[in-house]
Amino acid sequence: MDEDNHRIEESEIDEIIEIDDDAEMKYASDDEDQQSTSNADVPAEIIDDSLMSLQAHAQDCFTVALASNRWLATGGEDDVAFLFDQNQSESEPVLKVEHKDSVTQVMFNHSETLLATGDLSGKIMISEMATKKVRAEIDECNDLEWMCWHQTADILFAGDKDGILWMWLIGNKGIAQSKVYAGNGSSCTTGCLMPDGKRIMCGYSDGIVRLWLLREETSTHLYFHSPITAIDHHVTQTVAIIGTQSGTVNVVNTASPDNVLKKISLLPPPGVKSTTITAAGTAAMEEGRQEEEEDEDVGNCVESLAMAPSHPWFAVGRNDGTMCIYEMDSNSPRSIFQSNQMMAIVKVIWSMEGNAPYVTAGSIDGTIRIFDARDSSLVKELHNGGDEVLDVLVIQSNPHRFMTAGSGGIVRVFDLN
Repeated sequence: MDEDNHRIEESEIDEIIEIDDDAEMKYASDDEDQQSTSNADVPAEIIDDSLMSLQAHAQDCFTVALASNRWLATGGEDDVAFLFDQNQSESEPVLKVEHKDSVTQVMFNHSETLLATGDLSGKIMISEMATKKVRAEIDECNDLEWMCWHQTADILFAGDKDGILWMWLIGNKGIAQSKVYAGNGSSCTTGCLMPDGKRIMCGYSDGIVRLWLLREETSTHLYFHSPITAIDHHVTQTVAIIGTQSGTVNVVNTASPDNVLKKISLLPPPGVKSTTITAAGTAAMEEGRQEEEEDEDVGNCVESLAMAPSHPWFAVGRNDGTMCIYEMDSNSPRSIFQSNQMMAIVKVIWSMEGNAPYVTAGSIDGTIRIFDARDSSLVKELHNGGDEVLDVLVIQSNPHRFMTAGSGGIVRVFDLN
């Protein structure tokens, strides 16, 4: 199928929304009443608001995962992944998984019986929780970009630098089956499994988004004018959001695999200066592995996005330090927050306390900010002991608690109360 025939031209876009400087919206920033004052001549005090901490890695800790409020998995720059059983010890790992490069992906399967760990080189290890032994070693990817588990089966997906989408069925004795879904050579930068478990949407560095039918091994695609950096899909509705390196957010209807229509294209907030440095969240993990694309404008790059499970809203974190909450049917953001440091928002997560929706945003500037999405107010700003926040998760058993992976190799737990 000729991809040029499927490029979205201006006449095909339903609406491109430009944010009006005078538009009414709520705006928050790091002004004096939201953070402690400091004297430029005096070194800033290092604040650690964490409830507890764990020195998990000798170098930066890039990623964390939690299962059953018991198992903690971490991955770091020191080329290892650790598994901690918090019922036994909060500081001594029960499993150490050796890798060839920095471990940037750790995640448990749907039944929390397997742990997948992946490094930048593309090596993936599947470990059993019960025996603490490696069940499968996968060394087929060329530079791992992302990976995710199927929601109901022991199937692992991954995308690599060569533009290949991989699928492995994990059996009792190792890899039972594998499939390859080839793109056109551009890096497969991100992927999101659809709620039906039969399709997966992948983004590529050439600006193409493909919606793959897994069984048929065919796809439909859209073309955007910038590399794809993030994708999320609503848990029940047939709608996905797609973020790009240029900062746009695109809302896509996924009801029919043969008729994927771009609905709107939301531009970045106005008045934000673009820079020419690599996105901070990515640079932290890939420093020394790739040459910086100095001519690439990525100041507005979408680093993370997430759809609210029970409200028609979604949150977007960008490389310039802005966190926006959008409403699906609105022409402008409900709110815009930008930190004074203007450092990347690496992760945005929704959590619920009763019927109250909250957005948690982790930033390279070393803070975790919690917003009440109903009125867009900044509820709390928590400091990560001077370390950059490289990953953050909400502890599902207690929506008031958060866990971070930090640049100093430390995993911290925070309590909103």
